[in-house]
Amino acid sequence: MKDEELFALFNGRGSAEIILRGLDVAQGDRITAVGFELGYDLREAVCVTRGQWRMIYVRNDTPEARLRVQGTLDRMRANIPVLPQVRSAAATANNATRLVTAEEAASRRRSITAYEKHGSTSAIALLLLLGVGCLILAWLRREHLGPASAIAIVGSLLVVLACLTPGLMRRRYERNQRLVTWFEQSRTALLRSPPPPPPPPNPGTQTGQGGIGS
Repeated sequence: MKDEELFALFNGRGSAEIILRGLDVAQGDRITAVGFELGYDLREAVCVTRGQWRMIYVRNDTPEARLRVQGTLDRMRANIPVLPQVRSAAATANNATRLVTAEEAASRRRSITAYEKHGSTSAIALLLLLGVGCLILAWLRREHLGPASAIAIVGSLLVVLACLTPGLMRRRYERNQRLVTWFEQSRTALLRSPPPPPPPPNPGTQTGQGGIGS
């Protein structure tokens, strides 16, 4: 979707809904990031069919959101990119800071929203179903020792993973929260910082001072 279409979508109404199909699904994080800058939070992302998602956004009327929207509108009028980028405080292996984009922050917010709404129950149930199914299949094929053993190992690993899933998903949720919180703080500091002063004039370029014929 083009920027003009996104700006028209998040035009101040109470809620906004968009259906993504085909290649547009890959733009979900960018759309969510633009909506966030314009004062909209993602309420729900539903997979309607394979290759089709319904995204539902609601307007955030908190003072922080209104201030964020005003800053976004000011950047739009000044032809400054709407989506900010900040450097991560966490250093990588080569001691270089990593660039965190608004799209990545939007992706982390989507994960946070999904976890807060559904938790880890669905993932645990799926893993347990697959694991128990494998164990039952291994029992039914117990006369074939080799295949049955392999299937039983897979089933056991799935059951173990189901037991570990709550802790793993909780830690991922906390990491996402930390990154989003840090991104917001850094973003606010970056956008509120005053612009650098203009460079001093070059005396050699001033007219009427030391020019030819003076």
